[in-house]
Amino acid sequence: MTVKPLLKKSLSVFLTTAVFLTYSMVTLASVPAATGELTVTGVAGTESFVSVNGEAVKSSRSVFFPAVVTTPDNASATIAFGKSGAIRVEAGTSVTVNFDGRNVSAILSSGSVKVLASETGVAVAMPDGSAKTVPAGGTAATNRAQDDDDNKGGGAAWWLWALVFGGAAAGMIIGATYDTNKVRLGGNTTVVSPVQ
Repeated sequence: MTVKPLLKKSLSVFLTTAVFLTYSMVTLASVPAATGELTVTGVAGTESFVSVNGEAVKSSRSVFFPAVVTTPDNASATIAFGKSGAIRVEAGTSVTVNFDGRNVSAILSSGSVKVLASETGVAVAMPDGSAKTVPAGGTAATNRAQDDDDNKGGGAAWWLWALVFGGAAAGMIIGATYDTNKVRLGGNTTVVSPVQ
């Protein structure tokens, strides 16, 4: 009679141990999925959506990677990767974004992507097959002229500031070197007054 309860107890211990080890192995083997937070920015007064893997989404949405993000012409999306940085998918863009927990990469189909923050930069594959690493503050665009202007320090806007500062400097130089003793207000004209 003492053998039967001992057999039941040992069988229970072995089964409990087998279940515990099986589920522990599954838990230890799984890698947590990398996620990012998506924020949608659009035209004021309208509800803006972007497409993530073919599904229309709004702001404050978690994104699992890899993800295909498509923005319409009236909205852009910012994806924050926690400490690894953030990117902005500009309006009218289609891009596949991948994040492995530390590094961000993108495959740009059309439009442009701006890197808002990143310690190591974002690896971007362009539609023509070329690839480059875009640093924080840089932009990757399918329009090569726009891409080159943006990465060289502000695009065409710096020409406007150069003209403003150049004009101001020229005005100060002319004003400083102009002889004010030669200026006669009124000149050599005859003043006719109705009251004598």
